[in-house]
Amino acid sequence: MIGYFIALIQPLLLCITLLVLSIVIFLPILVYFLPHYTQFIFFLNFRRLPNTDYNDLASNNVTSIGRSLHLPGKSGKIGVWHILPHRLSLEWRTEGKHPTESDFDDLMRDSEDKIIFYAHGNSFDRTFYHRVEMYNLLSDRNYHVVCFDYRGYGDSEGTPTEIGIVEDARSVYEWLKEKCGKTNIIVWGHSMGTGVSCKLVQDLSIEQQPPCGLILEAPFNNLKDAVTNHPIFTVFSWMNDFMVDRIIIRPLNSVGLTMQSDKRIRSVSCPIIILHAEDDKILPVKLGRALYEAAKQAERDIRYREFSSEDGLGHKFICRSPRLAEIIEEFVGSITPPSTIT
Repeated sequence: MIGYFIALIQPLLLCITLLVLSIVIFLPILVYFLPHYTQFIFFLNFRRLPNTDYNDLASNNVTSIGRSLHLPGKSGKIGVWHILPHRLSLEWRTEGKHPTESDFDDLMRDSEDKIIFYAHGNSFDRTFYHRVEMYNLLSDRNYHVVCFDYRGYGDSEGTPTEIGIVEDARSVYEWLKEKCGKTNIIVWGHSMGTGVSCKLVQDLSIEQQPPCGLILEAPFNNLKDAVTNHPIFTVFSWMNDFMVDRIIIRPLNSVGLTMQSDKRIRSVSCPIIILHAEDDKILPVKLGRALYEAAKQAERDIRYREFSSEDGLGHKFICRSPRLAEIIEEFVGSITPPSTIT
């Protein structure tokens, strides 16, 4: 009986072994020879939720009134949400009305409330549940929230590259700046979005047009450390540092995927805060600490807040920390009042 069972599962075990070996051996080879086509492993934009209605914010569990719109980008349309602060949303609901597009523009321009410009991480899109939880928390604290999908994500057109998704962030940011007419914008990046945000704010700082603040949630310091510390990389632990550089990192760099936040943050001229959970298994907390040290060495205006592993927040759920609202209020309160753009 045992012999029969072993004979039965041997082909299955062989198939599994061959599959694992093919991934372990051939995936690095694919990255080396075809880096342009294997970037998708980093962006994961093919992971999607079925039957998503991007125009109906309430169906995606957004609690405040908001609007969905499409902006022109260099690669096609960019899907965007603008969510009102809870206070303003409540006023409109009490009156039994819904703002027009013109009303939304006026509310953003005339409001003294800060605007959170949110850049999400890889995989799925702006409707994903933990992101919506963060939007709701920020709206409840009376911030405007503007979030968007990079090219190739959600209802945004195109194929993602690092240069491309930063371009999309810049396009939405410029639209936002034009609409609000003030510098009361705080850029917030999560995970991969911290790399996008660092590059965006570095560029704005060099141009002497920085936002009033930068919030980096669950960040990483650079592409190499993000890749080699990711749980999936465990199966590639046979690769030494030289091999990782030569076979994976350099080819990806050659097609523009660098995510050099530890270098870019040195040029950021606005106040920065890093938020990282001690039990983050996707981008370990040591990467956030390394990014903090890079900014500190460059004498940037930087703060760092770490959340205990006892809170169980991991990579996605800092939004559930009872400390978060107070931390953000303290950071925002320390920022110089906005000035009008001329």
